[in-house]
Amino acid sequence: MSPFEMLIKLDLMCWSTVVVGFGKGWMKRKDIFDYAISQLASGSNSVDVAVIAGGEYLSDGDLLDLILKQVKKTDCASDLDKWRLAFLLCIKSSEDCDESKVNRLQEIYADFDYPEDMASCSVYSQNDISPLVAMDQVVGELRERFSLQ
Repeated sequence: MSPFEMLIKLDLMCWSTVVVGFGKGWMKRKDIFDYAISQLASGSNSVDVAVIAGGEYLSDGDLLDLILKQVKKTDCASDLDKWRLAFLLCIKSSEDCDESKVNRLQEIYADFDYPEDMASCSVYSQNDISPLVAMDQVVGELRERFSLQ
C-alpha cells in the first residue's frame, strides 16, 4: 500500500494534504485524479473538482491552481504529519525484514528533516530502544493526534 492509499484508508486525505504530497513528489497526477473522482462520488458538485478529475490535459501549474481553490484551510505542519504517519504505517505494515524497515525508517527520518519526536528512531540515537519500537511510539502519538484508533 502506498502512503497515498494509506491516507485514504485512514480518511486523512484532504485537498491541503494533496497540495503538500504533490509538491513533495509523494503523489502522482493519477492519484490526484483518483482523489477528485472519489470526491465526486462522495457528493461533491464542484465544477473545479470535476475538471481536476478529468485533468490529464492540464499542466502541473493549472492543476495546482485548481487544487488550491479547493483548500479550505492550510496547516502545513499537520499535513506533513499526516504524510509522515502514512509513511511510517507503510513501513510497519510491510513484509520487509527488520533491517530493511530500519533503513527505510532512516530515510523517512531524513526526508522529514529529522523531526524531534523521531530522534529515538535514529540508528545513532543514544537510547537503548530499537528504532522500530521507537517508530511504533511515534505512530501511536500521531494516531492519537489525529484521533485514530
